[in-house]
Amino acid sequence: MRRLGVLGGTFDPVHEGHAALARAAIQSKKVDGVILLPMARPTYREASATAAQRLDMCRLAAEGEEKVFVSQAGMASGVKYTTDTLGPLSKEFPNAQFTFIIGADKLPGLPYWYGADRLFDRCGFLCFPRAGVDTRDAMEKARAAGARIDLLTDAIPPYAATMIRLQSAQFEDAPGLNPKVLCYMAENGLYQPDFVPKIKSMVNPRRFQHILGVRREAVRLAALHGVAVQKSALAALLHDCAKGMPVKQMAQIAVEEHLVEDGDMLSSGAMLHGPVGAYLARQQFGIRDEDVLNAIRNHTVGRPGMSKLELCIFVADATEPGREGYEGLARLRQIANQSLPVAALTSIRLTKEYLAQTQKHFFPIVNETIRYLEGILSPEEQALLAAAP
Repeated sequence: MRRLGVLGGTFDPVHEGHAALARAAIQSKKVDGVILLPMARPTYREASATAAQRLDMCRLAAEGEEKVFVSQAGMASGVKYTTDTLGPLSKEFPNAQFTFIIGADKLPGLPYWYGADRLFDRCGFLCFPRAGVDTRDAMEKARAAGARIDLLTDAIPPYAATMIRLQSAQFEDAPGLNPKVLCYMAENGLYQPDFVPKIKSMVNPRRFQHILGVRREAVRLAALHGVAVQKSALAALLHDCAKGMPVKQMAQIAVEEHLVEDGDMLSSGAMLHGPVGAYLARQQFGIRDEDVLNAIRNHTVGRPGMSKLELCIFVADATEPGREGYEGLARLRQIANQSLPVAALTSIRLTKEYLAQTQKHFFPIVNETIRYLEGILSPEEQALLAAAP
């Protein structure tokens, strides 16, 4: 019979403290594996993420962990308390002996849990230490009530979901998150102001789908190239916020707010929606991060001195999965996985060639971006560029 530890909780979100605890329980040899058990209806507080989202994040955190599993028992109808999960757990994991993993801070209340007698009869407990919590007295009382308890001695990293949510609300990549979980949070805007409804109201449906596609691609590229993931998602979500605005209205804002220096740009929606979008991001969405604003402002033509975040949004805009195919796109997507500067430079060259072929207006400012990007390439990136079409 397999001995499986059950680590239940809200997991809002799941973090590396949970993962470290699961590994410590397995390494203790007191259990053969650990089940993550997200509860759809937490007893003591409302969760910020939905039950389905928290289940998804647990599954992402468990990927690659051979002895860590995820249970849907906490999602079952009528499940509210830990004892309610025993039936669904037994169906998911037949012939298993369950040991519930709890923190030392839960020990004093353990004898008073709903259905405690049933839990004590059928399951053991594995308790991990909490800073500042003396377990001796609480352990004696819980054992006197019938609980079978073992102790873990491993120190668990002090990550806290509350702090992660607070940092995420500021569009920061909080430490202590599995990279896949971080990307999921960024792509779904979890624990942040919900800008999606407003963005959706500002653009047409096709543009809105493009924006979501750019956000997905920006998150992927950011994780791949070491760019701030949450800020990449934010900049991508807002990058086309001005796109639904008439050119005349954009031009009026650009003149009044002194957003562009080239007068020829005032007749081009393609050129204006970047700087006007950055203006709207600041005024209507309250964004003050200059790197994010620059990424919105410069996502069409770039600029000398582009940051990694700006490059990420520039490239994601050109390569998002919903983009209609054009010559060179497949190769551009391959390059994007290897180098953001080379991908940005390749994209600009493709655009420049297209404009020349179609005799459309070309803005000289783009040449400044080209010269800048050419000047920052490493020898390896220069070789990659030479192999590009």
